[in-house]
Amino acid sequence: MYSKKFFNFFQIPATNHTLPYRYGAERGINTFHVITERGCDDMKPSDFQRTIQCQFDCKLKRVVKGIVRNYRKELKRRRNKEISYCELPEIVVEKLAVWDEYESDYTAFDVCGIEVRVLDDDLAEAIKYLSEKDREILLMYFFLGMSDTEIGDRLKINRSTSFRSRKNSLEEIKKKLKETMNDE
Repeated sequence: MYSKKFFNFFQIPATNHTLPYRYGAERGINTFHVITERGCDDMKPSDFQRTIQCQFDCKLKRVVKGIVRNYRKELKRRRNKEISYCELPEIVVEKLAVWDEYESDYTAFDVCGIEVRVLDDDLAEAIKYLSEKDREILLMYFFLGMSDTEIGDRLKINRSTSFRSRKNSLEEIKKKLKETMNDE
């Protein structure tokens, strides 16, 4: 009698054959409190509800195991295919590096229409003290990789003159660099 009042209060049609326990199971409620003359009774979930919960738990566990398996598989693939940055050889790291170049970082010399950049300031100052012809011979040989014969053909001088000029220029540069080292 109180159970009918309870269901009527929540606008749930209750008949004599409708059990509050069954209603609770269909609604997904674990326990359903029914007010009786004795007070409040806790009702247990039905076997059907427990079966549905167990099936859901089983499927959920399968999904989680699959996700974990895929994650571990991906980690294994990465370990086999990828190399950490700290394990790379220095040669590869140098190829990956990008250096910003500012005009204040180097001294530029124009040789045969090609800009030659000298990064060392002391060396650049020593090269500036050379004559135009000696500077071009020196830069063509060391920075452009030309041989004495190629330099002689380009400047219309003899190969031996190119060699002598380069040798004397190197001696002058050594003297200038020693002077700057002694001054510091």
